[in-house]
Amino acid sequence: MGIKMNLVAEKIERHRAFLHRQNADRPLFGCVYGWENVNRYTGDPAGFFPAGEVHFDDISCERFRPMYRSYAGKLDDSDDWLATLEPLPFFPWCEAAAGCAVKYTGKNFWSSRTIDDLSDERLAELVHRFRDRLKSLRESLTDRIEKPPRAAATWPEKYGDFIDYLTEYFGDRHPIGQTILRGPLDIAAAVMGEEAMILQMFQQPSLMTEFLELAGELFMLFIDVQTRYMHSFAGGFVIGTYYVWTPARNIRMQEDAMALLSPDMYRRFAHPVDCAIAAAAGWTLFHIHAAGLHHLDALLLNDGINIFQVSKDEGVELSAILPQLLKIQRAQKCLLLKGRLNRDDLHLIKSNLHPAGLGLQAVVLDENEAEEMRLFIDVNY
Repeated sequence: MGIKMNLVAEKIERHRAFLHRQNADRPLFGCVYGWENVNRYTGDPAGFFPAGEVHFDDISCERFRPMYRSYAGKLDDSDDWLATLEPLPFFPWCEAAAGCAVKYTGKNFWSSRTIDDLSDERLAELVHRFRDRLKSLRESLTDRIEKPPRAAATWPEKYGDFIDYLTEYFGDRHPIGQTILRGPLDIAAAVMGEEAMILQMFQQPSLMTEFLELAGELFMLFIDVQTRYMHSFAGGFVIGTYYVWTPARNIRMQEDAMALLSPDMYRRFAHPVDCAIAAAAGWTLFHIHAAGLHHLDALLLNDGINIFQVSKDEGVELSAILPQLLKIQRAQKCLLLKGRLNRDDLHLIKSNLHPAGLGLQAVVLDENEAEEMRLFIDVNY
């Protein structure tokens, strides 16, 4: 079952209005069942994939075909969103390409750092190796493009294979979107460990700046792959995970590790590379948690960010982040709020946030919750 194409044009008109913050009678709205982890895609996480270390050849398109077939059949096209399929959104693509070992715990995929004791001397060595790794990834990708077809040899190439695969088997029914790709700070935290990353920002700031620039290039290597392989949908492209149609190519960004930094540290080390990434597409969405909202002033200076996607995590009161949500709207940016929402939250949103340029993704556990959310929107807007 795929999206009914007669609904696409109507949805796209709403998405255009959202992107341009035009007056709207209500926000874009829809429900998603669970967060972006393995549980969302299978009812049996323990039996879904063998627990233990994950090797390159363990990840193949055919292996996950039953999962995609089952998941695609459950996608709902009755709301405002254009639901996408993405290359394994629960897999740490950038971290694996950076050299991190990956393991499956029986519940999810996790990466581990590449170095345990990051002394000043070893950081210089790490930066040198990372630069060489990036060069090798680029050369391999160029070789694969220019020469007769061969099997994927690197994680970015395998990412391209998944885009091709999803397009071939599902692209006539569903848009294919960018997977979850973690940003330069998250790559650094994965490679070095969070504490070591922060310590080296004080001890070796120039080397850390260089590493984050290289990590930004690694992120963009994946974006280059999807630019080459990803097909348009209804004259545009759809943002993976968040289901927003854009008239030009888009990028979905995140820097969860920014929550660990002070605003000054973020501006010094990560803001320049994040600005370069955000400017590389016609439309850029930045995903942020409540724990990172102390960086909002700096992020609002990033002209390349068009949409701020704020996740209301478990335990976060909407009233506590409402001032930041209002600031996003006052800055003439689109706001997409995602999370577990109750009726009090919806009343607070209705009373304080303007529906123009506003999107709501309610994370629900079952159809009863979803129907309650839909009913509120229908009655109150």
